[in-house]
Amino acid sequence: MKNTPIKICHETIYPGEHLSLALPLPEIFSCAPMYMPIKIIHGKQQGPCLLITAAMHGNELNGTEIINRLLSQKTLKNLRGTLITVPVLNVYGLINRSRYLPGGIELNRCFPGSKTGTHASRMANIFINEVFSMADACIDLQTGSINHTNLPQLYFHELDDRAKTLAESFNAPVISHFTEEEGSLHCYAFEKKIPFLKYEAGEAMRFDEHAIRVGLKGIQNVMKKLDMLSDRQKKEPSLKSFTTETNIWVCAETSGISHTIHQLGQHVKKGDTLSIIKDPFGAAENLAIKTPEEGIIVGMNNLPLVHEGEALFQLATFPKMKQAAEHLEAWEEKSNENFDNIQAE
Repeated sequence: MKNTPIKICHETIYPGEHLSLALPLPEIFSCAPMYMPIKIIHGKQQGPCLLITAAMHGNELNGTEIINRLLSQKTLKNLRGTLITVPVLNVYGLINRSRYLPGGIELNRCFPGSKTGTHASRMANIFINEVFSMADACIDLQTGSINHTNLPQLYFHELDDRAKTLAESFNAPVISHFTEEEGSLHCYAFEKKIPFLKYEAGEAMRFDEHAIRVGLKGIQNVMKKLDMLSDRQKKEPSLKSFTTETNIWVCAETSGISHTIHQLGQHVKKGDTLSIIKDPFGAAENLAIKTPEEGIIVGMNNLPLVHEGEALFQLATFPKMKQAAEHLEAWEEKSNENFDNIQAE
């Protein structure tokens, strides 16, 4: 069926139109105006509205690049439904190379926000009312924090069956369940019964080509699952995602220089040495940091200088650990073979 016009941010968009909008945001003390960039593709045929956001924490660049590459795909000419993308959700954070908004507040602690609250709360309220309210499903693109790299993994609410179906179609190597975080966008989405996925991969302030390609392909898979894009390619056997049982953070027990030979995706057994922390002045003995449980490394600190209590590794445990470890090895090999074809779609 033919699509109908929609109205967003006081602009009417007609079927077949591509539009770039700038949503006004609360001003900062310099009185300089700020705008949230929004790019919309409204298909000629009816279908769902998919919202994709990036740079929730302004220093996360992989998601912005994923969106820019997605918008250049030729397959979007035959889009069914509506694609709304926000390449930079936290413009203030991007400008300042920071994950925070004025006042040192994280945007993802302020949803749904309010008209009379803090700067962050007002911004969250504008986004919810003007943009998020249009969505039938949402994908948020994030990374690890500065100096922390994450293996490509997807999060969804375990009680949302529709989100689970979309998460499985995304086909990231690892799937995890959300933890409840007050004021987060995913909690608000669950309350409003909107399927919500969070893709987290790579490191803040760094491009990670592998993470970008996995995310781009995953979004295309979700759009095909939603019947927004045609799936005319020859079906190839794909490796299914593995869902984690628990996620464990391993922290430094002392300050010093951390030495490790481990990599993302590596399988470690209980009691294995993850890192040796050495005193940079040679005044104290070396301390071995060992794994509390058998698991797979899905996140790690890349900075050698660490403080006591600082997170070093994130371990994921799986019900079938051996199969999960073999799966990640096979997934890595297969993904490297297939990613060269993404740009040709």
